[in-house]
Amino acid sequence: MTTKRILLIHEDRIVTNLYREKLEGSGLLVDSTRHVDQVQKLIEQRKPDAILVDLVLQSGSTIALIEALRADPETMGLPILIFPNSLHQLSASAMMAGANKVIPRGRQAIGSVIDAARVALGLDGLGDSVDAAIYTPDDGWISSISGSAVESVNQMRHCIPGLVSVPPDTKMLKSLWAIVHSVAERVHFLGDRVLSQFAAALDLLLADLNEIPEQLNSSTLRTVGQAIDFFGVLMVGEAGKLCKDPGLAKILVVDDEESALQFISAAMQMVGLKNDTADSPTAALKKLDGTSKDLIFLDVGLPDMSGFDLCQKIRALDAHKKTPIVFLTGMATFKNKALASLSGGSDFVGKPFNLPELGVKALMWLFRGQLSMI
Repeated sequence: MTTKRILLIHEDRIVTNLYREKLEGSGLLVDSTRHVDQVQKLIEQRKPDAILVDLVLQSGSTIALIEALRADPETMGLPILIFPNSLHQLSASAMMAGANKVIPRGRQAIGSVIDAARVALGLDGLGDSVDAAIYTPDDGWISSISGSAVESVNQMRHCIPGLVSVPPDTKMLKSLWAIVHSVAERVHFLGDRVLSQFAAALDLLLADLNEIPEQLNSSTLRTVGQAIDFFGVLMVGEAGKLCKDPGLAKILVVDDEESALQFISAAMQMVGLKNDTADSPTAALKKLDGTSKDLIFLDVGLPDMSGFDLCQKIRALDAHKKTPIVFLTGMATFKNKALASLSGGSDFVGKPFNLPELGVKALMWLFRGQLSMI
């Protein structure tokens, strides 16, 4: 047993306990806290040799905490590691604030954390064994994570009324993000790629909305509500395991503005998807003739033919009678919503676009299509 000590700062009880058990099992001494205001006292009392902290803390800002530690002569040299996560923008901010390492979110999350902690403490790392399935949750942990996720979906739903209030309740928005983030952290241990990918995308969307609450509108609220309900579906039975790798899906984006095509393509890449593009109805119909797509994003305001008319033509093609079609519109009016439905559309996203929202919407409709939920 080494005398090296690590301080875990994470608000999720299940994730904290799991990492504590595995880190202690690897020979490290571990203390933990959920509260930022307890960190300084714990550092003075327990003298940790390294800190492992989550990016999302309701009790305070992780970035501010790192900056404060780096400004204190007593802790400026303390190794600070960031838990594996999918919040790339926050990860970059943490590194700029003075964190030493953002631990990669690989398929062996627990092994990667143990390896990073041991290396930061000057101990032997796990080396090639990081990728071996040697640090995984046992059946008890998996059962606990699965059961808690269902309860968490209900907690997410309770936050929605606060978001639709005028003005939106930003405290409730942060609470929703904290719940979603905890679930995203937990389900990563289940080995369900679909569930983990969708939870990570929703986590990214809530992070973006918390950073700029002004992005909350009828479109983003609709997407958040849909995503929460669909996450509940994925948690039931074998739904997630029936889905295929969305990275292999064929997606077509139809818009006459090059900047919009680039923006939407970036949104797809953000959640691990690839897409083809078409800048006119003619080009779109040519690409769809005789071929199948798994998802189509369709702009309403197209030259020569409206998106609604193009949608009807697409629905007349045998290969696309049930293909999910999501309209892109700058006017999410009642009339446009009705026309979208009447012309055969599956859903809509309002402009100006939110990248994470497009990613969540794409994953949701790809999975719904695979589960025959259209």
